[in-house]
Amino acid sequence: MSPKMYQSSDSSLSLATTYGTTATSISQNDTLLVVGIDFGTTHSGVSWAIDEGDRKVRLITDWKNPSGMNANEEKVPSKISYQNGRVHKWGYETSVKEDSFKWIKILLEPEQKHAHTTAEVKLSNKLLKELGMTADQVVRDYLKELWAYTRENIRRRQEDDDWESTFHCRVILTVPAMWSHQARERTLKAAKDAGFPDDIQMVTEPEAAALATLKSKAAENTLRPGDAFVVCDAGGGTVDLISYRVKSTKPLQLEECAMGDGDLCGSVFLDLAFERYITTIVGEEAYSYIKQVNKNKMLREFEFGVKRAFDGAEDKDYSVDLKGVEDNIEEGIVDDTIPLKLNMLRTIFDHIYCQIDTLVQNQVSQVQAKNLVVKSILLVGGFGGNRYIHSRLEAAYRSQNIRVLQVEGAWSAICRGACLWGLEQPLTTKSADTGPQSPRMGAEVLGTVASRISKYSYGIKILEPFDIRKHEWHDRCWSPANGGWMADNQMLWMLKRIDRAKGETYEVGKTFGSSLRQAVKGIGWRSKGVRSFEETLYISEQAVPPSREDGNVQALCSVTFFIPERFIRHNSSSYRDPHEGHKWRDAEFEMVIRLRSATLDFIACCQDVPIGHTEASYERMGLQVA
Repeated sequence: MSPKMYQSSDSSLSLATTYGTTATSISQNDTLLVVGIDFGTTHSGVSWAIDEGDRKVRLITDWKNPSGMNANEEKVPSKISYQNGRVHKWGYETSVKEDSFKWIKILLEPEQKHAHTTAEVKLSNKLLKELGMTADQVVRDYLKELWAYTRENIRRRQEDDDWESTFHCRVILTVPAMWSHQARERTLKAAKDAGFPDDIQMVTEPEAAALATLKSKAAENTLRPGDAFVVCDAGGGTVDLISYRVKSTKPLQLEECAMGDGDLCGSVFLDLAFERYITTIVGEEAYSYIKQVNKNKMLREFEFGVKRAFDGAEDKDYSVDLKGVEDNIEEGIVDDTIPLKLNMLRTIFDHIYCQIDTLVQNQVSQVQAKNLVVKSILLVGGFGGNRYIHSRLEAAYRSQNIRVLQVEGAWSAICRGACLWGLEQPLTTKSADTGPQSPRMGAEVLGTVASRISKYSYGIKILEPFDIRKHEWHDRCWSPANGGWMADNQMLWMLKRIDRAKGETYEVGKTFGSSLRQAVKGIGWRSKGVRSFEETLYISEQAVPPSREDGNVQALCSVTFFIPERFIRHNSSSYRDPHEGHKWRDAEFEMVIRLRSATLDFIACCQDVPIGHTEASYERMGLQVA
């Protein structure tokens, strides 16, 4: 590869954490304790397990709840309120009489289409302005409260006040499959700022749900090599999908066979549609005068009663109570009770169902395009347990002999699966040569999912010797180190997005690299410092990524490599450029990336040996991280 020029640098080797790395500083005698956290749009769940004995996954269900209505729930509301600039209440403790942040997770995704349209997000945006805060800070505070409660739960159940010294703690955070790298990075940073342990990793929500489902005893006897299935994780805010083919059953190994997809069409959108209907029949002005506490009680009745029981059957009657509503004989409203018409319920359910069915059909079509047979659709997540959604999907796919299965414990499947995923990841030790958290090239990446499909092609921008027959004239530039004309803005794709129609996938743990020759000066026989080199990593969603940077190429992040100068001196010869006479050396190494469930690993190495550590920055690419 053609060289880039770097001047003398005074950078010292810092103790920065590498984004997405798996290597962690631990002692060989430590026992691993894994915490799985499903930070959701409307509710969050936590589970934990110790990597010894039966590896039992324990689910936190004793959330603080003053009202006592949900004293033993698998999840806690993703809500938080402030008073005098400080956290006031969170979870079930938040009062219906105070303004609290809701759906704050949605604001971490800058490209989210509902980020400025739904009432909950509008309220959160309004509160952000009033308090002078950012979404990242609010998420940090919520995760801080969640983590403090988790630590206390583990302390009580282990009867060990010093359990964080007894165990090596690893936290697995789940993120939607449809999320961008930027949203995932913001989630990770918020968790670090909230005081989570150094060993934080991320997994996509549908993958975690699939693990929890397929590793259950009920699934063991039904899986066959070659079977393909779709996982539909229907939650409160998002619906995420991913498809797998069973590669083997002993041990269980899966491979992705369709690119993950999703949208904001979870159960809360039923609540919004339901409230719009109530507003219509009561009258907008009359509804505005009803106390908010009474509205909230009605919405809870719809949430825990009507929504969960509705199956579309014509022989059932449904109603809700709304204190303060005026009688309306024409609409059947009598004594604060509002009857719910069957056609109305079907209409609002069908609006959401059609969006979910479109996502499911896209997954099924992708799988079938690879000559695979979809055996089943697994419904997980809180909304995945809905009777009406299940019955509609079951009727839609019965003719294709595709079973639609509702999973037991669907609401907590994601956080339990995250815990299982964390137990699969290996422990590694730190090295003074590679930095505190740089993944080693040979570090084994284990797991049930053996191969994945990449949504993007990943590459870097390079210089090439200018060729008038190949390159555009405005890319022509002079290179002092080369002593000649070069073509700038040329793309070198390290990991190319594979044509999904061919059914090809990337093996988990496989690395993709590019040889780099960086021209540097100012290194002599006395050099003992550390030289930093920076590369911008680019992505493209095009089936065939372009050969030069254009409108189909987007900067993802800036990756900085920290290379000891002694390595450059010992492994290179000096030379002078023919025009200015400057003395140069070539730092030759390989930039390597490794694709994981929800993150990327970055490694700088020479002859398969790491020679420095790396940092990845999304802030320099325009991402605002508080």
